[in-house]
Amino acid sequence: MKSIIWLFSIFISFGALGTVQELQPTKSGLYDVGGFKLYLECYENDKPQLILEQGFGRSGSDGVWLENIKQLKNDFSICLYDRSGLGKSEKGPVPFTVDNMAKRLKKLLQVAGVKMPYYFTGGSYASYIITAFNNLYPQEVMGAVLIDPPPLGYFYTMGTRWPENFKTDNEKLERFYNFEQSVHEPMFERVPENVDHMKSYKILSDAANFGDKPIITLRSKQTGEPYDPPFVPEEIAKSMDSLYANAESYFKSLSTNSRIIYSESEKHHLHIADSDLVVKSIKELVGK
Repeated sequence: MKSIIWLFSIFISFGALGTVQELQPTKSGLYDVGGFKLYLECYENDKPQLILEQGFGRSGSDGVWLENIKQLKNDFSICLYDRSGLGKSEKGPVPFTVDNMAKRLKKLLQVAGVKMPYYFTGGSYASYIITAFNNLYPQEVMGAVLIDPPPLGYFYTMGTRWPENFKTDNEKLERFYNFEQSVHEPMFERVPENVDHMKSYKILSDAANFGDKPIITLRSKQTGEPYDPPFVPEEIAKSMDSLYANAESYFKSLSTNSRIIYSESEKHHLHIADSDLVVKSIKELVGK
């Protein structure tokens, strides 16, 4: 059931995996982005600039990128950061949209003096932020590797596929329904980031694609398992099944220079589970 994987990834952030930090950043600290500060960490050189973006509720400073950075530091100047309220960053105004996230990142890179243009890499929800950044600042984006991203409309579908005033006697189904309906409430207490997903969906739906920039989408090995748990009625499950059935077409449409590569791993966080593929794909960006 894909939903169990996705929901776990969205609402439960796993911590650092005991990685010993052998690398020393050339730059690290908190930078004011408009009344609050975001944490930035860089491993700089004279190579093309790579920005590492995080999945929903994840922090860049948790250490899980370090093994990737070790393999990429001779090819890229690399920066990662923590979004508002995550990791070492301060919490800014809430709720916010995907455009707010992109604008905050733009300000952070500007005040920290990180050279542009940028290549991007990010897992899961990061694809939405990268898309928003490209829409707002297209001249600053050179290309991207998207690591097992959700298709456009993932959160919107969660919130809109249920009949109005849905009721059930099935306790598991009721919990699942209430959980998915939380996308309508940016301030829902269990979410790690107070994102207005419905406004963000409209923003992303209207966003420009990446033109002819190299976009590599890495997807986990497809298992053929349905997205939903078996207790979700078929008439409700079919909308999410349809979204995922059309996901490959959507990812191909992101750019005229778009590629989709499937991992042999079924894991969602491929920069951990299949780091060799992720590193290889990122290095291929420069040659495109």
